[in-house]
Amino acid sequence: MAQYDQALLADIETRLANRCGSVPAHLTDSDLTGYVDRPYVAGWRVPVVFADNITRRIDVLVTPWFPNVAARTALVDHPGKLTWPHVESDGVLCLLSNSHHMDIDDPVNVVDNLMARSCKLVDQLIDGAIIERDFKEEFLTYWNYDLNDLRRFYSLLEPKGPSRTIFVWQGTTMSVVAETEETLKAWLRHRFEGIPERQLVCERACFLWLDSPPLPSEYPQQASGLLELVTKAGPIGLQVFQTAGDQGRSAMTVIAGADGRGGPGLLAIRAIGNNGREAARSRKRGFRADKVPDEVSLARLLGACSIRRSRVLRADAPWIHGRGRDSRSTQLAAATAVVFGCGSVGSSVAVTLLRAGVGRLIIVDSDDLEWANVSRHELGGAAVGLKKSTELARRLQRDFPHADISAFEDTVQGVVAKSQDWFTSADLIVSATGSGQADRALNQWHKKTGRTIPIVYGWAEPYGIAGHAVAIGEVGGCLEAGVSRVGMSTFELTEFDDRAAVEEPACGMHYAPYGAVELAFINNLVAELAVDCLLGRVVHSTHRMWAGRRELLMENGGRWTQNASTMLGGQSEGGRLLSRAWQGCQCCVSDPLEHPTTAPRAAKGAKP
Repeated sequence: MAQYDQALLADIETRLANRCGSVPAHLTDSDLTGYVDRPYVAGWRVPVVFADNITRRIDVLVTPWFPNVAARTALVDHPGKLTWPHVESDGVLCLLSNSHHMDIDDPVNVVDNLMARSCKLVDQLIDGAIIERDFKEEFLTYWNYDLNDLRRFYSLLEPKGPSRTIFVWQGTTMSVVAETEETLKAWLRHRFEGIPERQLVCERACFLWLDSPPLPSEYPQQASGLLELVTKAGPIGLQVFQTAGDQGRSAMTVIAGADGRGGPGLLAIRAIGNNGREAARSRKRGFRADKVPDEVSLARLLGACSIRRSRVLRADAPWIHGRGRDSRSTQLAAATAVVFGCGSVGSSVAVTLLRAGVGRLIIVDSDDLEWANVSRHELGGAAVGLKKSTELARRLQRDFPHADISAFEDTVQGVVAKSQDWFTSADLIVSATGSGQADRALNQWHKKTGRTIPIVYGWAEPYGIAGHAVAIGEVGGCLEAGVSRVGMSTFELTEFDDRAAVEEPACGMHYAPYGAVELAFINNLVAELAVDCLLGRVVHSTHRMWAGRRELLMENGGRWTQNASTMLGGQSEGGRLLSRAWQGCQCCVSDPLEHPTTAPRAAKGAKP
């Protein structure tokens, strides 16, 4: 205790004595040895008389970083493991969530409050009314306290009833479960690029949906306990269980699910024959090969097996993209997006769309990645010299195995000419090519096909100080309303006295000097508009803009255009998102919207 503020310790001890009616004693090294793998180095032991008139001891435990790290409490005289909820095996009490807040400037009241909570919890546990309720509401927590197998199961299942047959793949250190064999194999091929077909062997497994989560006393320890759990799932559960335990198998897998307080949870149980091949042969005893009745084979397996309890971690798309609570997940998972241009804008937009939950993504670009691209691209040096689209798709497919990602090494003009099904049936098209000619070609195709698929065009202005995202929907003007005959924007936010594009020491090669930080705002602008289109939030053609900081604009010798000044109003310091309806056009709209009062100007450079 010598390392702490002694006046603070005295105040805490006085408060503990007042609350509990007895003077707390300092913990000894011997007292602390019971808290294995815990960072506690000091604390107090306080006797407390509870509602049943029995005195029990509570330890107040502190780390070397106290009071900046909150103290914890532990019930010294605690019952056996998983007898009471909220009491870990070493007696430490779980009182606060991982998102709790505390006033580190008032540690005396923090400790006092913690002791008050501890005493209240123990009294409730002695009474017994909350025990079964809390064990069931937080059943995943307590299941994970009682694992006897470190193997992790990754679930692609929809975590709800009814009980049904599913499929499992057993790897060396992990297992994966899915609704169908096809879904399971597709996920494995995506996650483990180049995996041999011989390693994709899948087995039938059993999914049990329980009306009520199991209590710790119901966790299967032996085959009889597993059968009792199966019985809780009713006749359908028993039928599915018998089907999954078919002949010739030396093991079977059961995934059990139920609803807890925070939503559905999943548990994994494996019944493993104790003698391996010998056990498999014993299951056929008295029958011809492949003629053992399923119920006999299952009974013989369960008669000589060990039960393994494992953790299940959800890897399904709704969980990844919103922890199963985001109402947009289903709609986005069913959507197909095509991204033209896999450069500094397109590569980041592609990644963001996948993170948002888009289920199918197609990336189109014909260029190789160069070292000059690395600072603003999702790919790094390992991909230099490779095709941007193909390499990004390969990497993303491993990172998002639940999605369907493909790439085409082509140009916009080439794709438009071929009009493949994957292009014409998409739900959204994003153009981030930086080419006015490509955008105009895409716009012409869009008009000819009735503009049924929304297209989002995205680009950055010089130095990345400003950026644009334009959604062309079914209603409103087409792209031509805001670009010149050569495809350059007629509505810019910045202007410069000198040409912003910098020439490389090679004929005709130009680039725009800006970095990933500036570009991040623009990429998010484009991605957000794309997601809004997929969710049906944008029907009319819409123009969104990012106006960066004026300080950055001035550093690069630029100024706001009249259009920008009008939209910014009196907030010329910038750092703002702007939006307006996209103007009408003569070719698509019979009664076009009026153009901005400020006459449009020709941009000084092509979109970067």
